[in-house]
Order: sequence, then structure tokens, then C-alpha cells
Amino acid sequence: MKSIDTIVISVGGQGRRIAADLRKRGIKTSKIFLELNDKPFLGHLLDVSLALNFQRIFLLSSYHEHELRIFLKENYPTASQIIPIYGGKTGRKWGVPWLLYSIKQELKNLFIYSDGNILYDENILKKIKTAADLQSALANVVLSHKDLAPTHSRFILQGKQIKSVDTRLLNSEDDRRVFKRQKFYSLGLMALSQNIFSSIPSFAYKKDLDFVIHDIFKLDKNMVKATIYNGRWIAIHNIYDVDKLRIKR
Repeated sequence: MKSIDTIVISVGGQGRRIAADLRKRGIKTSKIFLELNDKPFLGHLLDVSLALNFQRIFLLSSYHEHELRIFLKENYPTASQIIPIYGGKTGRKWGVPWLLYSIKQELKNLFIYSDGNILYDENILKKIKTAADLQSALANVVLSHKDLAPTHSRFILQGKQIKSVDTRLLNSEDDRRVFKRQKFYSLGLMALSQNIFSSIPSFAYKKDLDFVIHDIFKLDKNMVKATIYNGRWIAIHNIYDVDKLRIKR
């Protein structure tokens, strides 16, 4: 059984929802460098990825690029598996899909994508590292009953079959009539096929991977699979998450 050996982590978004509140507290760092249990969020993700023997760990960054360079030099000076990708102005304009598209020649096999502001049990990463679930699909999205984002992608499932995908759904728009056991939300963790880049027009300009998954599902619902995660996970989206988790600067 083939195992995925590449993970791509988005580590340098603007973080508009939280950046202003952090600045009010005199904190100018990115949320991925905030510390949980005396280790930055990014450090937790990198250590798990290295422990699971990913051969290539791409870090997508369009903001806080200087800070990322210093962090990697000081903490992972010999980890040749870690490959930072700096998007600059164009990356800031077009987001994760553009950055992924810019390295598509490096992503000629299945790969895993993860947001950089979430932490989860390494067992779910082990599970989706196995390529079997992507033999007939473009994406295997990890879903949870727990919704930790102010805006989110909601998936309605019937059994193991995805029935609908809604993106950027505000809490006030979440349909209360749908049974709780049918509603799931994206963690920001997924396994992707290398064929995803040619799956929809203008992939690079979709601005968010959620929109890519939504458009693929609209074209062919069989191209998006789901893996349910019932374990614990945490995320930093706003200042309330920082306080709740007692995260340090």
C-alpha cells in the first residue's frame, strides 16, 4: 500500500481576524509562532511531520517571511526535508491555490495539505497518509462534528456519502434543521491528488482551497471523499482561542 511522502503546510497567511487583536496586546508575531506548551504552533506541526517520516515538508508563506526564515534557521537548521515557499505580493493577493500551483511541478504525486493554525492527533495524519482513499478521487477531506472556525466549510453526509458542500458559511446561516449527526466541518486537513491542478479552470486564482473543493464537488461529487475525525483538535482563529488555550506570545 503506497504512502504519501509530501505534506504542504500553509504557515504565512495574513490572519486578519486575529492580527489586530494581537497588536493591541503588543504581539506582532504571526499566530503560527504563538506557543502552546512552550512550543510554537508551527513547531508542533513540523515535529509531527518529521516523526511521521514525510520526505518533503513544504511551508507556504506570503506574510511574516523574515520571521519564518529566522525560525527555521534557529530551530531546524539541518532538516533538509523542510522547504519554505515564499509567495511575496502575488501570494498575498491570490492565497493558497496560487502558491500550490506555483510548485505543481514538485507535486507530481499525492500530497497532504494542512492549515498551519490547527493541531490534531498524529493518528489522523497517519490515516490519510495512506493513499488508498484517493485512488478514485481528487480530494480526501478530514471532517469533524466540531466547528472551530468563525466561517467554515460545512459538509452534509448521509452515511459515508457527501451530499452537499457549503463554503464560508456563517454560523447564523448554518441550517439548524439538519440533524447534528449529518453535519460535519472541515479541519483544514486533506489529502490531494496531483491531478487537482487541472481539475477546474483557473485553479490558481480561487484564493482559497475551500472554493476549489466546492467547485470539484459541483463538477463531480464522487471526486471528493471524506474521512471523519472524532479526536481532539484545536485551532487559533481569533483572540478568544488564544485566551481559551492559554497560548503564550
